[in-house]
Amino acid sequence: MCCAAADLEATGLRVLGVGEAVSRGVRKGAVVEIERAAEAVAEAVDMAEQMSGVPIDSAVVGIAGGHITSQNSRGVVAVTAGHREVRDQDVSRAIEAARAVSVPSERRIVHVLPQQFTIDGQEGVRDAVGMAGNRLEVDAHIVTGANTAIQNVVKVVHKAGLDVDDMVLQVLASAEAVVTEDEIERGVIVVDIGGGTSDVAVFSRGSIVHTGVIPVGGNHVTSDLAVGLRCDLDTAETVKRNFGHCLQLTVPSDSEVTLTPMGYDEPVGIPQRFVAEIIGPRGREMAQLIGREIESAGPIGLFPGGIVLTGGGALLRGFAEVVQQETDLPARVATPQGVHGMNDEIRGPHHATVVGLLRWAARSNRARKVVRTRDANGTEVTAIGTRFGRWVRELF
Repeated sequence: MCCAAADLEATGLRVLGVGEAVSRGVRKGAVVEIERAAEAVAEAVDMAEQMSGVPIDSAVVGIAGGHITSQNSRGVVAVTAGHREVRDQDVSRAIEAARAVSVPSERRIVHVLPQQFTIDGQEGVRDAVGMAGNRLEVDAHIVTGANTAIQNVVKVVHKAGLDVDDMVLQVLASAEAVVTEDEIERGVIVVDIGGGTSDVAVFSRGSIVHTGVIPVGGNHVTSDLAVGLRCDLDTAETVKRNFGHCLQLTVPSDSEVTLTPMGYDEPVGIPQRFVAEIIGPRGREMAQLIGREIESAGPIGLFPGGIVLTGGGALLRGFAEVVQQETDLPARVATPQGVHGMNDEIRGPHHATVVGLLRWAARSNRARKVVRTRDANGTEVTAIGTRFGRWVRELF
C-alpha cells in the first residue's frame, strides 16, 4: 500500500510525504478482508500525514483486479442547431452516447476515454471543440468493473477514515507517470506488474485502444520459489529481490544463495542458477500472456514504442529481456517522472501508479492546491479535491 501527498506548484508537483505499508487483505487486486486492508491503508496514510504535515481526508483511488474489463464504443450526436460549431456540451453529449452501451447490472463503468472524434466524416480529430460541422461522432474506450469489487474498495477507504474523490484504473495512472505524449502518439504498451496481477494498457495514434488484466504477478514468482526452495514466503521474497533472475545462463555458475530450508537446522548453499531455473518458466509464462494481450489489440507494427514495464514486478532481473524475446518488441523498465521533492522515496517502478495518480489528479479540474494520494486495493492511491464521484455515490 502506498500513499503520497504533493503540493501543486507552478513548476509541477512537489512531493511532501510518502507512506507505505505491507499490503494486507488483498488478493489479485481485489479486497478479500476489509478490516485488514483498511488497517494497511490507514497505516500508509498516517505515515504520509506525519511526513508531510498535511491532514489527508480524501483520496483518488487506484483500482485493478481480474474483474476489470474493457470494450470500445461509438457515440453519435447532431451538433446543436443554430451555430454549426462544436461546443463543450456537444462533446459531452457524444461521450454520453458512447457511454450508453449494454452493461450488465452487476457491473459499473469506471472510465469512458475518448479515442478520436469524427466530424461530418472527417476522422482523426483530437479536439472537436470549435470545429464546424453538423454530425459529431466519438470513438471511446470503456472500462468497467464489478460493482461488488468497487464497493469493497470504497468501504476499505471509508473504514480507513477517508472519502473517495475518484477512481482510476491503475495501469492508466502508471502510464501517466512513465510514458511521454510522443510515445503514446507513436504507439506503446504499458505493463504494470503488481503482486497479484499484471495490467496492460495499449496506446496507438495518441489514444488508448486496449486494456487488459493478466491474473499473474510478482507474488506468483515468490510462491514458486517458496515451493522450489522449501522455505517460507518471506525468505522466498528476499531471495527473489536480492538474487532472482529469469535467465539461468546469465548467472555465474559458482554463485550461491544461503538460506535455511524447512526441516533444516543449519543454513545451506543453493546455486543461484537453480533459483533462476525456478523463476524462468514463470517469467516466460507472464511474457507470453502479455504477448497475447498485445495481439488482441492489433499487429505489433502498430507499436514502435515497444513495451514499457513498470510496477514492483518489473524489477525482476532478466524479465525485460524475456518479454522482448517472447513478443518481438523492444522492452524497457521505466521509473515515474514528472514530480520533484523526496525523489529517493518515490522514484522506483513500484511507485509508478501513485505518481501517476498524483499527476492525474493535478491535471483534472477537481484538483485543489494540495493533492494527496493513497491506496486501497493493494497497490496505490492518490488523494485530492472534495468532490465525491457521482458514480461512486450511486453504488450505495
